[in-house]
Amino acid sequence: MLRRFGWIVPAYTMPADAQHVTVLRVVIREDFSRTLAERLVLDITKVLHELDSMPSKLLAAAQQNGKNGKKTEMETQREVATYWKKFVSNIKTNRNKIC
Repeated sequence: MLRRFGWIVPAYTMPADAQHVTVLRVVIREDFSRTLAERLVLDITKVLHELDSMPSKLLAAAQQNGKNGKKTEMETQREVATYWKKFVSNIKTNRNKIC
C-alpha cells in the first residue's frame, strides 16, 4: 500500500523461532530530508488507517478458534501496529525535537 505513494518498503519474515514476526525494512539515504521523513510518516499513518478499516478474515478466524495460551499472528500484528501508531504519534508531538 505504501508503493502507491512512491515508497518501496519490503517486508521480511524472521527466522524459524520468530516466524510470526514480519519486519519492514526502510533504508534511508544520506540526502533524506526532514520533509521526506514527515511525508513518510504521514503516508504510513494513512496506510495504517486504511488497514484498520478493512474487515479482517484473520480476526474472525482467531475469534472462532479461541485462546490457546499463545498469541495469534493477528494479535502480534495488532500489538506491533499499536506500538507503531504510538511511535508515530510521539514523533508528531515532538516535531521540534527531531533532526
